[in-house]
Amino acid sequence: MSAPTSDAPPTIATVGIFIWPDMTMLDVLGPHQALGITPGIEVFTFARTKDPLVTDSGLTIIPDHDFSDIPACDVLLVGGGGNPYPEMTDPEVIETLARVGAQADYVTSVCTGALFLAEAGLLEGYRANTHWTAREILGSYPGVEVADGRVVVDRNRITGGGVTAGIDFALSLIAILIDEATASFVQLIMEYNPAPPFTTGHPDTSPPELVTAARGMCEQAAPEMFANARVRNL
Repeated sequence: MSAPTSDAPPTIATVGIFIWPDMTMLDVLGPHQALGITPGIEVFTFARTKDPLVTDSGLTIIPDHDFSDIPACDVLLVGGGGNPYPEMTDPEVIETLARVGAQADYVTSVCTGALFLAEAGLLEGYRANTHWTAREILGSYPGVEVADGRVVVDRNRITGGGVTAGIDFALSLIAILIDEATASFVQLIMEYNPAPPFTTGHPDTSPPELVTAARGMCEQAAPEMFANARVRNL
């Protein structure tokens, strides 16, 4: 397999990433890195305002655009966080994402970003995935089929699992937008060769007590979100 050549015809795709206060920035920083170094792909961020926002790890980010000047994009990407409930129930946020998503060729998410898409009606009739603790919530939305997979592709809906799945998601997206050779080259440049020191990266391979503790922490962080999902499932 050869590396992309400089004289290859350019493939231009613009990715708009929605960011919000207290989100888990790795959800979109991983994709931003992979997509941003890919020739032919342009990436920008947007938020409710252009004011600096602080993520759940304390990282401060300055959005490129606010809701008043979002450029057209081929791909909408929404990341998640431990408690997206205040943002995903904000009418202005949901109306904006619904509008941007309706105009995009691809509607995508990582982690609990899928809940924003579901709230905006952008996943109705599609298979999708999210962080393992939020799968029940995602499944409570009418017409959304929760699917297994670190990256789930259903036509022009592409959803990644929790946090670190964002890099797998980005490489999958590059392969779709351009080709597998380019995605493979980007993976090599990033030396993306995971070899985690522990086997606790998924509930299926973690001790039950660890899974219970992690689930409890997530439910404590967003009690309204979990409670509303249970009501919808009744």
